[in-house]
Amino acid sequence: MADVVTDAEVIIVSTTADGHKNVIEKMKEHLQKDQIILFIPGYWGALECRQVLGSDIEDKNLIVAETSAQPFISKADDKGNVEVRKIKNNVMVSTLHTNTEDRTKYENLLEKFPHLNHANNVLMTSLNNTNVVVHVPIVAFNASRIDSAQKFEFYPEGVSKLTVDYIENLDKERMKIADLFNIETKDILSLLNEFYGTSHDSLFEALPSLFPDGAGPNTLNHRYFTEDIPFGLVPIMELAKKLEVDTVYTEKLVHILSLFSGNDYLETGVSFNDLSIEEILQDCGLEK
Repeated sequence: MADVVTDAEVIIVSTTADGHKNVIEKMKEHLQKDQIILFIPGYWGALECRQVLGSDIEDKNLIVAETSAQPFISKADDKGNVEVRKIKNNVMVSTLHTNTEDRTKYENLLEKFPHLNHANNVLMTSLNNTNVVVHVPIVAFNASRIDSAQKFEFYPEGVSKLTVDYIENLDKERMKIADLFNIETKDILSLLNEFYGTSHDSLFEALPSLFPDGAGPNTLNHRYFTEDIPFGLVPIMELAKKLEVDTVYTEKLVHILSLFSGNDYLETGVSFNDLSIEEILQDCGLEK
């Protein structure tokens, strides 16, 4: 970690979300003044960074940033070759709010990633993550197929109209939380059309059309379970409880998949127990 972090201008953390805290804790002692930490994608990584680093962010004048999604759709083979198949449009990026950060450094970062669009705060980036509302219902309603390692194409074969209905209801809860924080967002279909420059009329049509290839998981130990539930849906549940609003589609999905898999995703996921709504808003530069 010392070799990676020392004298780095930008430190990009692109592990799955369950690795964020571990990486932050290991890099903490090696961080230097004026560095940028960028989570690609965010999955609430910026707020987790605040929980681990605390006042070190201000003391070392760090900029902590995250994106709303992975900008690159790519595939690697076993020889180390990487093919970038698509670059998404309109992927958001934002930073934790501090009074000490050097905006020039952040602007230089944006120049290096010209396809990223600046968002007002990290609530906007994490609440605009499309993966969590799409992946989880599909794996939930194909869970037995996945558990028995049956081969299937994730979107063409794994998606039904009722599955899409659930996705859209889950998405409404995500947007409800965003609205209560006055966070600008769009429905999942609009976000996908913007990412890929398409104009699909329905999500049921869009998903298999945008992603015609791609095998479904053959194990529950897959990021659609281990990342999208504890680091995607659980934070939405946590915020909903702090705001005292119901998110029944989100809660039922988290609970049933926790019971099915034998993993307590509420225990392993992002926790805001030590942060008040006021503290979360302060880190995002927002007012209650």
